[in-house]
Amino acid sequence: MILFLSKLFSVILVEIFFILFFSKFAKVIDLLDYPDSRKTHQGNIPLVGGLCVFLTLVFTFFLVETTFQLKIILISCFIILFVGLYDDKYKLGITERFFFQIIACLIVVGFGIRIHDIGQYNGFVIGFGGFGILLSFITIIAYTNAINFVDGLDGLASGLILNCLFSIIVFSYFDEKTNNIELLIFVFMIVGIFFIANFGIILPKIFLGDSGSTSLGFLISCLLVYYTLPENRYFHPILTLWCAPLPTFDLLTVFFRRAYNKINPFNPDRRHLHYLMLSRNYSGTYVTFFLILTSFLLSFFGFITYYFKGSAYSAAFFVFLFIIYLLYSLYMGKENNFQRTSH
Repeated sequence: MILFLSKLFSVILVEIFFILFFSKFAKVIDLLDYPDSRKTHQGNIPLVGGLCVFLTLVFTFFLVETTFQLKIILISCFIILFVGLYDDKYKLGITERFFFQIIACLIVVGFGIRIHDIGQYNGFVIGFGGFGILLSFITIIAYTNAINFVDGLDGLASGLILNCLFSIIVFSYFDEKTNNIELLIFVFMIVGIFFIANFGIILPKIFLGDSGSTSLGFLISCLLVYYTLPENRYFHPILTLWCAPLPTFDLLTVFFRRAYNKINPFNPDRRHLHYLMLSRNYSGTYVTFFLILTSFLLSFFGFITYYFKGSAYSAAFFVFLFIIYLLYSLYMGKENNFQRTSH
């Protein structure tokens, strides 16, 4: 226990150092987020959250025992991170960003970190065969951008990532799989430190930027695949849906709505649920913590459904809640349009 606590304390100190250093360095190189028509924050905020998190992760990997595949995931994350930093500074097009996301996916999938099946149902394993490779690409890239989509309010993206990490830890514990739990706890703490800095509490205020949100989204998606590999299964694959329910709901809703309206699904707008709630005059802090709490509750009830009723019921419950989320988001969007046109 003393060794564990000393490692944890070292990780915290290292991340605090990175935050203090890079928050100042970002101002020197003008790696800052400026307010505009879509961004209503006050002041010019350093976009170094992702850099601080992943440099601390590198330090952590020297302290804890990890597998070769976990190291591959971390290396691949740096591709997303560095491309994101360039994008934060100079702006890249969607095509360029997707190209490098695909490259990172190729590396991960090439080393065997891919979806093989969706678990056992009534004694039968539903496998994907070769289609699992394509599904892995779609899933990893989708989750990567899902986190980026919800990165619109202080603490929202990192709070939902904390929900995901906490869920992985709890689901693994209940399945009596505790290998690499130490690493997950460290990652949880690292993201938690950033969560505090994102609000400017005690530490300098910093943002994830596209570099941080996409690289953390990539990390989370790869971890979900890794921890449900057949030879390394920590929990039933259906539970991955309950690790990050709100980002998944938001991503699917955005794609559904934009496809229906024949709009590029990757064009930024303010039609995500958190923006729609802001349009109702809720404060940003209220919306952030409401959605984080909602996400934790969804994960809890999803796990309870799985634990007592089984994987099939859990999957059906997920689809049911998504339909409710979709209808509510569409209703909020239409009412928001009505309020705009009536003024």
